[in-house]
Amino acid sequence: MIIGVDARFAVRNRRGIGNYSLNLIRNLAIIDSVNQYILYIDMDDLEEVLPNQQNFFIKKLSPANYIVWEQVLLPLQAKRDNLDVLHCLGNTAPIKIARKTKLVLSIMDVMYLKDYSVLPQSYSTYQKFGRVYRKFIVPRAARNITKVITISNFSKTDILYHIKTLHSDEVAVTYLAANGIFKHCKNELTFERLKKKYNILDNFIFTLGATDLRKNTERIVRVYLYLRSNKMLSEQLVISGLPDWRDTPLYSMIQKSSLEKHIVFLDFVPEIELMCIYNFAKVFLYPSLYEGFGLPPLEAMSCGVPVITSNTTSIPEIVGNSAMLIDPYSDEAIKNALVLMLNDESLRNIYIERGYNQVKKFSWKKMASETLGIYMELQSLEMIS
Repeated sequence: MIIGVDARFAVRNRRGIGNYSLNLIRNLAIIDSVNQYILYIDMDDLEEVLPNQQNFFIKKLSPANYIVWEQVLLPLQAKRDNLDVLHCLGNTAPIKIARKTKLVLSIMDVMYLKDYSVLPQSYSTYQKFGRVYRKFIVPRAARNITKVITISNFSKTDILYHIKTLHSDEVAVTYLAANGIFKHCKNELTFERLKKKYNILDNFIFTLGATDLRKNTERIVRVYLYLRSNKMLSEQLVISGLPDWRDTPLYSMIQKSSLEKHIVFLDFVPEIELMCIYNFAKVFLYPSLYEGFGLPPLEAMSCGVPVITSNTTSIPEIVGNSAMLIDPYSDEAIKNALVLMLNDESLRNIYIERGYNQVKKFSWKKMASETLGIYMELQSLEMIS
């Protein structure tokens, strides 16, 4: 087969979709030397992260304008390349595609199809545009989709509820996994360097922030300020992934509290630094309001840190009993969980051990193998027809 892959997110600043894209592509390269892959990108692979082997080819399509690239350039190039399968990895796909080509779309979640009363609008203009664009594109692209791949049974149910043209047998589930770099490895020298670089103290609570309101950053800060001002904890709060926090309502909230020195905001840190920060955190707090999978709790568990996370959407499916589950809409629930976990070492050790066992259930190689199986299934259907 000739299989095309929308690999744009694999060469960008990688978070959820980017990590998924790169790990899928790399593991397909490990397990499949037979089929031909064409990786479509919109910018140079400066880090040279994409596979360099005989059956993998990289094509940069210009210009990089998101809509033009996805809706015009990609389907035209897919037709020229005579693709058997086009796999779009980033929640969206071309509305129209050559009849010969089977369209596979990876949908992480369908939060963009939900009402703003369920998931509030982000502060970010880019995220607002992305939500409107996906809401318009995905239901229309779904009419030409041969197979949807999603990342949890929760997401599968949600997709089928919101996209009525899809049937259950057209949606497959392949679980994600924590990257191999995330492991229990307490490198004191590296941590001392990071402490100086980022002004981190020895005892801290770690969380991942975002302008996207579903990440619940505002509630995290509000709860922390309450606990700190009432002397119910002494740990620092470290928030990664929110460099522009001064442009959000968080700034005035923290300024009024006079506790700014106890909260550290970081940019998107490299994985090697992220792994080290996880390792030295006392607790990882992740009360997300909505997740199609929820990878950060698995990353934290791999590094031996106890996790407090949400009892909603896909998260219980992924973490099982290996994390303390709380209502992410309840300040009181988060307060109680933090105080309990920070002050009970035996409880932390129980969750650490459970976390190590839980992460063993997930593998990028298994995910890639299941995805390759889907490609082969589509080829079999083509031969039968």
